[in-house]
Amino acid sequence: LQQALSEKQAIEAALINGEKVGPVKAGDSIAVVGNTGYPACSTGAHLHFEIRRNNQWINPADFLKSRSIADSQNNGITATVGSGDWEWPLSGDIRITQYYGVTPWSYRYQYSGGIHTGIDMLSDSSTVIRAPKDGVLYAASQDCGNSSIIKIKYIDHGNGMISFYLHVQ
Repeated sequence: LQQALSEKQAIEAALINGEKVGPVKAGDSIAVVGNTGYPACSTGAHLHFEIRRNNQWINPADFLKSRSIADSQNNGITATVGSGDWEWPLSGDIRITQYYGVTPWSYRYQYSGGIHTGIDMLSDSSTVIRAPKDGVLYAASQDCGNSSIIKIKYIDHGNGMISFYLHVQ
C-alpha cells in the first residue's frame, strides 16, 4: 500500500513541479523504459502508462489503437487490446504485465478505490517511449519514499487530457 501511495503522491507532485520540455508530435521519442523509483515505487523495469481526463483516471486502452499483445497478467496468452486512435508508447512485441482496473495486485491501490490506474508494459525489442499523440511534454523527478527517486514524463494533450509515463530513465 505504501508503494502505491508513494507513486500517486509522486505523480501529483510532478504536475506541480514538472518542467516544460516543449511540444511533441505523435511518434517523437520522449524517454526510455526504466526502473526509477525502485525499491519504494517500482518492482522492475517497465512503463506505467496512465491517462487522466480532468484529473480522473481513465482506461488507456480506450485511447490506444487495437493491437495484439502478450498478456503476462493472464499466463502469457495473446490478446487484442485497444479501441482508440492513439499510437502505442512502445513499439515491437508488447507485453502487458498489469492492466488498468481491478487486477490481481490492485488491492494495494486503496487511494484509487482498488484499481490500478494505468497499464504496465514492456517491449521485447525496444525501450524507447514515444508520444502517442501530439501535445506539450513535461519532465519531473520526485521523491517516492525510502530515498527512492521516480522519473516521470507527461504530455498535456489539451482539453484536460494528460498522459503519464512512469519509471523512465
